Amino acid sequence: MKKQYLSVAILSTALTIMVAPATADHHELIMPLAKAGQLIVTYKGECPSGAVDGAIAKVKETIAYERKNSPVLYASSPGVWAGGKVGAVDVHESKEAMDKAFAWQAADATWSANYDEIAASCGVTVADFEVSIFEAR
Repeated sequence: MKKQYLSVAILSTALTIMVAPATADHHELIMPLAKAGQLIVTYKGECPSGAVDGAIAKVKETIAYERKNSPVLYASSPGVWAGGKVGAVDVHESKEAMDKAFAWQAADATWSANYDEIAASCGVTVADFEVSIFEAR
């Protein structure tokens, strides 16, 4: 019995010594989502569960269009929020960059039509989407 206890104690100590550095490194690798001064914009819209996949496909098409045509670079990811809302999350380098992206979106007929189609596929309008802006500090 003492041998088993000693073996378990040695194994436990060895695992702790081996795992602790790996765990510490993991935490050191966690980076902030955005740097100070960057803005995160979230778009959320109600969407019936049967329409979610089609809406997300259209959001992906819109993001691909943005990447090819927007004069302002920014990151964008589509997704489904808890509770079934559809939308996207954008990260802009600065308020000025975000304002330029918003101006381009408003002036670009294709982008606006895509946003309208996303909303319509969910049975809502663009005005029904909740747009929130978060400034990283």
